[in-house]
Amino acid sequence: MYNTTNVLANCFAAYRINSNQHISDTRRYSEETPTQFSNKDLLLFKLHYEKQILPKDFVSFSVTEQDKQNAKDAVAFINKDTSLKQIAGTLTDFMKNLVTCINSEQVSQNEFGIVVLLPKVYFETKNKKEYKKKLKTEFTESRHLGIPGQYVTGLLNVNEVKFVEKFGCHVINGNIENNLVSFFKNFEAGKSIPEKGTTINIKGKVKKHGENFITKLPETQLNYVKIV
Repeated sequence: MYNTTNVLANCFAAYRINSNQHISDTRRYSEETPTQFSNKDLLLFKLHYEKQILPKDFVSFSVTEQDKQNAKDAVAFINKDTSLKQIAGTLTDFMKNLVTCINSEQVSQNEFGIVVLLPKVYFETKNKKEYKKKLKTEFTESRHLGIPGQYVTGLLNVNEVKFVEKFGCHVINGNIENNLVSFFKNFEAGKSIPEKGTTINIKGKVKKHGENFITKLPETQLNYVKIV
């Protein structure tokens, strides 16, 4: 059994090392590109396995004070955010297990696969709440850009960047002159990824005129996007 506080701090360290995203499967590349270990494997290799059986390309890592604080904040946030559902008994099985684990003094190695998802659940839930508030206050006048099939260009203010594991790529949500825009993009290993709060120059084809998935405000969805 392992001390839960220490395990959770290492969960956030693994999340940070993997560029602030949850990786479910270890990815091995050519010799020029380092292996990207899954968050769970990072946790197992750091806390569970003996040194003599660790992969040769595994590099151990340290927990920072910020990782520890994030873990503490996440437990408090999840407990508060799920409190009504806990009372009503409407939590999903996964969330029930997660809430039980993070509030236990110790967790087993078999529970690493549950708790390692805490950073993803915490940051995505917290960011979604903050992003929804931002959208409703700053982008109520959003309008569609161009027409489907037409290329558009412009300076995109990046509002949100998320890795979508189901598709193996990132989704970038932003705005061009306060008009909401979103697109999926695959970034090669080692390539820089736009960060939230930055501005990038893009060119892309209008896929369709849709709605923002959170607020239903008008949003232009692009594909074949190039960052120029």
